[in-house]
Amino acid sequence: MSAVLVTVVIPAYNAREYIAETLQSVIDQTHKALEIIVVDDGSTDDTASICRRFAAADPRIQLLSTENRGVAAARNTGIEASTADYIAFLDADDLWHHTYVERMLSALHPLPDDWGAVYALHRLVDSEGYCTKSGSSLSARDSILVRHLVFRFVGNGSGFMVRRAVIDKIGGYDPSYANQGIGGCEDFDFELRTAEHFKIEAVPLGLVGYRVHPAAMSTDRSRMARSLLAVTEQCVARNPKLPAFVISCAHASAHLYAFSKFAALREWRNAATSLKHIYQHSPPLAAAVIVKLVFSKAIRAASRVLAKARPVRQPKRKYCKKFEELDPLIPLVGGWSRFRTKALFRRLSEIDRCGGTFAATSKKECFEGRSLHSIGNDAIS
Repeated sequence: MSAVLVTVVIPAYNAREYIAETLQSVIDQTHKALEIIVVDDGSTDDTASICRRFAAADPRIQLLSTENRGVAAARNTGIEASTADYIAFLDADDLWHHTYVERMLSALHPLPDDWGAVYALHRLVDSEGYCTKSGSSLSARDSILVRHLVFRFVGNGSGFMVRRAVIDKIGGYDPSYANQGIGGCEDFDFELRTAEHFKIEAVPLGLVGYRVHPAAMSTDRSRMARSLLAVTEQCVARNPKLPAFVISCAHASAHLYAFSKFAALREWRNAATSLKHIYQHSPPLAAAVIVKLVFSKAIRAASRVLAKARPVRQPKRKYCKKFEELDPLIPLVGGWSRFRTKALFRRLSEIDRCGGTFAATSKKECFEGRSLHSIGNDAIS
């Protein structure tokens, strides 16, 4: 497979702080047959000049410049310019392990054509590239629409590779979210639309370094919350045959995320709306959310008091290694919660196995006699 060409699409907007490190992580890939397309999305800093220096030294890199239209439109520009049968996406501040493309291609390429994509997991890195936290360890493969809608395995836009057939079937990324002022979760929308038509493989390793820094798009918490809610609603609208239980879980999952963002910003009206949706799915879950909110505020208040009474200490790094120094085989941890339980995962897996609906298969065959009501009770126990 060393001769199989892979296109790497990198949308970049005012990314001068990180674009060099991001490009270097692509250049250093063990798979060398790459077409690297950087789309400068109307940057006002020296992002373009940095990319031109890299392109002058590596003929695989090409720079395209457009007016600022948002990350979805920038990715689509890169897709239109691509020529490979495989396309991988990387944000301009994120990192890839040097085996990323090789592992992803090795997982997807041998599979039949109805497998349209592959994803990897991630670790969080700080502005200096040090690993600070493990991403979720949860993953699923094959037909994953229902599970991905609720569990959101990928977690960012830098861990997804697709066959050209996916683009031919579903088109590119949807720029309408950015046009409405709620850009941020276009990658999740793209993944869901892929999962509606194709099986998806997983490489459950932390091969992506997801950068957390103050200028990142994800730091606009209110916009991210509204974006995720909109993407979830669009997916439910496109799939009217989804069981009511799945729709309820999808809404609860999205509103749990939204509530945390709105509450952190003290947007209490929006937070109350999200809490209402959580309550409709599970009153005990809503109560747990409130208790957690109260305790977290109490802990933060106590921490502020203690901070005034003792000298400020430099925070210790959980990891002392840069992302590229970590062995990708080191297990990721976490992902389960009071809502994302193993019972819920099993039930959604059964629904995915039946194609996400009951149209072609009986309840008894799908769930071995269990009713939707009992499944819902299991999921929140």
